[in-house]
Amino acid sequence: MSNRYLPLLLKLPPMKTVKRNAKPHPATLDPSPSPAESSTARWGSEIQSRDEQGGLKRFAILRTAAELFNERGFYETSLNDLAKRLNVTKPSLYYYVKNKDDILLQILNQAVIEFTPAMTLAEQSGMSGLEKLRIFVSQYTKAMTGVFAKCMVLSGLGPLAQSSRDELTPTFRLLDTFVRKLLEEGIQDGSITPCDTKITAFSIFGAMHWLARWYRPGGELNAQEIADRVFALFEFGLEPIESRPNSF
Repeated sequence: MSNRYLPLLLKLPPMKTVKRNAKPHPATLDPSPSPAESSTARWGSEIQSRDEQGGLKRFAILRTAAELFNERGFYETSLNDLAKRLNVTKPSLYYYVKNKDDILLQILNQAVIEFTPAMTLAEQSGMSGLEKLRIFVSQYTKAMTGVFAKCMVLSGLGPLAQSSRDELTPTFRLLDTFVRKLLEEGIQDGSITPCDTKITAFSIFGAMHWLARWYRPGGELNAQEIADRVFALFEFGLEPIESRPNSF
């Protein structure tokens, strides 16, 4: 991720240790509007500045490019394809993006920005490690149903130049570190049974990222229902045996 976005993720409040049975305040679980919602809401006659118009047009380019990469693949999609889908000329794209590498880099930046509320809401909930993990998985899984997160999984870092991959690596590590800290906090407060936090974090991200390969909007389950079921798979294994129903 570009270094200019990293401070957004680093401004999280310090981890708090709380009682495992603490109840959430309803307001803490309300997610903020997504970047897509906040951006498209101002499209039209309300736009007052050229910069704002430029930002919305750039967002439209990124979203459309992500859709194309998801449909056809990064290497199989050309800037001509993107211009055609947007109904603009190819030269007009260069006002907002440099090349395909830059487009993918910005898409992945956007995906990470959309994951930020998952960390913020989890930490601000003031709950046990397990419950914070539940909130994180719920918000992260719902973000995975969007086009940017899906592109992050399907296209990945592979097509990027090494310099672009280097920009993103610290942020992906920050996400991994955050989940490991939630696991460690849960072990300390007794809400999570002792486990290998590295392998557990890898497994959780693997399950959430696999969603990008099979989820289709309008299916049998909505994003929240999928998020609940994904976490349920891990919850039984993470909870201490004495906390499980019908345990002896």
